[in-house]
Amino acid sequence: MLSILIPVYNYNVSVLVQKLVKQIDENALHAEIIIVDDASNLFLNENRKLSLLRNVRYELLAKNLGRSAIRNYLTKLARFNSFLFIDCDAKVVSDNYLKKYYDILNQDFDIVCGGLIYQAGVPDRSYLLRWYYGKNRECKTVNDRMKAPYRSFSSFNFLIKKDVFEKVRFNEEIQSYGHEDTLLGINLKENRANIVHIDNPLLHDGLEPANNFIEKTESSVKNLKRLVENHSNTNFLKENITLVKYVLIINKIKLGWLIKAFYLLIKKGVLINLKSTKPSLILFDFYKIGFYLTLK
Repeated sequence: MLSILIPVYNYNVSVLVQKLVKQIDENALHAEIIIVDDASNLFLNENRKLSLLRNVRYELLAKNLGRSAIRNYLTKLARFNSFLFIDCDAKVVSDNYLKKYYDILNQDFDIVCGGLIYQAGVPDRSYLLRWYYGKNRECKTVNDRMKAPYRSFSSFNFLIKKDVFEKVRFNEEIQSYGHEDTLLGINLKENRANIVHIDNPLLHDGLEPANNFIEKTESSVKNLKRLVENHSNTNFLKENITLVKYVLIINKIKLGWLIKAFYLLIKKGVLINLKSTKPSLILFDFYKIGFYLTLK
């Protein structure tokens, strides 16, 4: 009935998978767990042992496919008609997590998004930027997510029917970090898929140092620029992505050169703030705008 699909790259998913197996057994659920390791070089022994658990399949790829292609590949291995995608750095925080999804399998939906949360306690300094950003920008109530169901789509924790997924799929042109969710959200909207948002979150346990998060953000901005320039449905991007809205306004009033010059002037100072104990999300927004404007 339910195929749980977990793409992995250099992350130990032992605790996550063991909790999922426990919930499958305790609730007598008809489900399978498929783990595909995208040519990792870390935690191989820990993750490989998970294949010894009942209803768990583990596969290590010899060549890295990338964030989108590995998710598409996982669906080819699935035996059932409902796919539950879970990111490898997720943590189960509810004893009824799988049961809640399982109970709605026969209801009228195309996609169900469960949401995500972050730890309540303040992390170490190096992780503060990622934590602040997640708590303030990514954590949203069900009501807030339902106001913009396609824009609020996230691949971190979602359930989708097989026939719907085969119409949309992840765009494999995106191999680096960033905006694979955006493209899938566009395709879902174009196919008029019925998205339901529920309160069934996983905790995002993969906090990363500010340096790494800034690098990933830059990769995400590069992907976004390519989408704006090359995707057929640029209206979705203009209407739903704040960064694109700001850049369009800046270019319309012909201030791009000024913002770019100011960004280059204060970039070092902004980076110092973002790595400090009090990172400013306003400065982080400015950093993304300035970085976007410097891209050729």
